Amino acid sequence: METRSNITGSHVEVLMRHIEDIKVAFSASLGGPAFSGQVGPFNTGTTLVYRSVYTNIGNAYNPTTGIFTAPVRGLYLFSFYIFAWGDDSVPTTMSLFKNGHQIAMAYARQASGSVNSSNGVSLLLEVGDVVYVHLWAGRQIYDNGNRLSTFSGHLLFTM
Repeated sequence: METRSNITGSHVEVLMRHIEDIKVAFSASLGGPAFSGQVGPFNTGTTLVYRSVYTNIGNAYNPTTGIFTAPVRGLYLFSFYIFAWGDDSVPTTMSLFKNGHQIAMAYARQASGSVNSSNGVSLLLEVGDVVYVHLWAGRQIYDNGNRLSTFSGHLLFTM
């Protein structure tokens, strides 16, 4: 019985080291060499797809859908930055969603010139939880090669 206990204990140690070694981080922008311009306004809210990926360690961010899927249970930090050209009739409003529920919002409105806003939040996620940035209906966002509108997420630690 003691030998089996040692093997089980060793197995648990290996698994714990593996979990502690999991690294998850991504950062992406709307704009880049292939894109410059406004996104929106749309008649309905839209999940933003950040196609210009700087890093995607762990491949938890999908640059085709714009959705981050948690690979492990843990505390994650998310941030999003928005940039728009001032247009009093079309403000910029975006929200960070977790599993279909709004968590945080960034809003900017200005009559002329450029305007920006940002927000960030730490979230406890379970395996398979999804996080994404949603552009509100009737709103717009701008980006170009300077990569002014970004979405990032990082696993701080597993739980």
